[in-house]
Amino acid sequence: MKKLVFVCLMVGALIAAPEKPAAIEGKWEGEMNGLKAVTVTVHETKGRMEGSVIFYVTRDDSGQGKRVVGQDERKMLETQWDGKTLRFAVGAPDFDPDTPGVRFTMTITGDKKAELKRLGEGALTLPLTRLE
Repeated sequence: MKKLVFVCLMVGALIAAPEKPAAIEGKWEGEMNGLKAVTVTVHETKGRMEGSVIFYVTRDDSGQGKRVVGQDERKMLETQWDGKTLRFAVGAPDFDPDTPGVRFTMTITGDKKAELKRLGEGALTLPLTRLE
């Protein structure tokens, strides 16, 4: 009888334990040429990964050196999370923002480290660091 009570308590504790957030959830940042290039924010809602990507616009004109002069925020579309890699798309600037245009993968590479890859033509890889 004591074993049955113990087993029931253990099962109840496991069911009641709060779910640990996915390793990909949080706010991530990447730099290029010493300037902030991208901020990726990922969260889980109703079992589905969602988020946004902010791309920073840089300029090197007027002899002032490279600097960030603007930003463009895009909602993540068509997200797929397999426990290590998040696949998603963002709307291309010349199209409807809810229509997938550019595809990315974001892969966990270590503690507070990830790698963002732009897929297709003009492929690019950028290391990311978790901020939150």
